[in-house]
Amino acid sequence: MNKFSFGISLNIFTTNRQELQKNIDFVKTIPGLNHLEILSEVDLSPDDIDWIKNQLSDYQLIFHGPFTAMSLVSGHDLINQASVNIYQKFIDQAVAFHAKLMTVHTGKYPMYFTSQKAIETFAKNFQELLIYADSKLVLTTENMFSGRGAQIDFPSLKELIDISNLNSNLNYTIDIGHCIRNNEDFYEFISQNKNNIQNIHLHNASFLDKHDHFGLQLPGDLDTKKFINFLNEINYQNFVTLEVLTDEDKIESVKLVQA
Repeated sequence: MNKFSFGISLNIFTTNRQELQKNIDFVKTIPGLNHLEILSEVDLSPDDIDWIKNQLSDYQLIFHGPFTAMSLVSGHDLINQASVNIYQKFIDQAVAFHAKLMTVHTGKYPMYFTSQKAIETFAKNFQELLIYADSKLVLTTENMFSGRGAQIDFPSLKELIDISNLNSNLNYTIDIGHCIRNNEDFYEFISQNKNNIQNIHLHNASFLDKHDHFGLQLPGDLDTKKFINFLNEINYQNFVTLEVLTDEDKIESVKLVQA
């Protein structure tokens, strides 16, 4: 038996209850889930939240904050502050769901920033969110695939540590597929930073094909059995959340984790 809480992500991109019911009903067909990670990108009324909570009463809930058009490392302070304000609103939403934690994306920084400038900007803005969340829930931030262009994806595993040097109470959501895309040693990172890792996003990925978020049953660079055994060997007891895109991949991937 796995020592960690295992779950899958549940997207809430609409307030249409017929569509929400369809997604929730599918989740309920998957056996053995301990938690759900809600990714919400919409404003939910108190009535919406109560209805969804009632539907999901059998699961422990965690939260993924919105990430479309969001940045805490923009070169424009107005965008950073607007993102802080939006994240605060979704912290309130997560608390209303009685969620245990919420993952916050850093966003992309402009090519005219240095990595150190991005680290300092994020640490400052994230500290504002930590103060707002107080003790109501745990906030984490997630490592990303290091894509480059006019805007640069951020942070890598190393940059997570650099952020922690400025913000000692930083907790992590570690995305395994992003690590694979960056060719990073996630085994060593998890071993050394287990106490700060509150959630793990699990999906298959390919370093050479530059492809991720596909099923664990498909050909890729993740050895699922080795990784699950590793988590149990180091006594990891927090959240592992499957983050694949298709219903078939969800069904088949859950079977592999629970095997």
